[in-house]
Amino acid sequence: MKKNGLVLTFLLAGMIFFSACDADPDDTRNLFTGRYEVEEYSQRNLGFRPEYEIQVRKDPGSDHMIIISNFYNMDVEVKAAVEGYLITIAPQTLNFYEFEGDGKLTGSIINLNYTAVSVIDDSDFQDELIASMKLID
Repeated sequence: MKKNGLVLTFLLAGMIFFSACDADPDDTRNLFTGRYEVEEYSQRNLGFRPEYEIQVRKDPGSDHMIIISNFYNMDVEVKAAVEGYLITIAPQTLNFYEFEGDGKLTGSIINLNYTAVSVIDDSDFQDELIASMKLID
């Protein structure tokens, strides 16, 4: 009986240790992770766009990058660098568009300015957007 209690104690201690490693308080990406509702305004083309949701998670391959799923409501995943409360989307091409932008997290809202430019040779489509992404969980 005493042996089972000791094993259980070690198991619980190990679970606490490893769960604490995942929640690194110095990793500011933790502030960005979650599900967001996006309100977006196109400055060049479309005016207000229909609201949609995105998911933000930490990029497991980097200690300063996040992944934004369903970016531009296109079911694509954009990678962004996080430094404190600032977010930077370096130029990257996905589904015939090049995306680039930057923004800031204030409370539970990410305010982001970005562009979506067509990379198709005979297209001159370019969109400049202002997005307000509100954390919903």
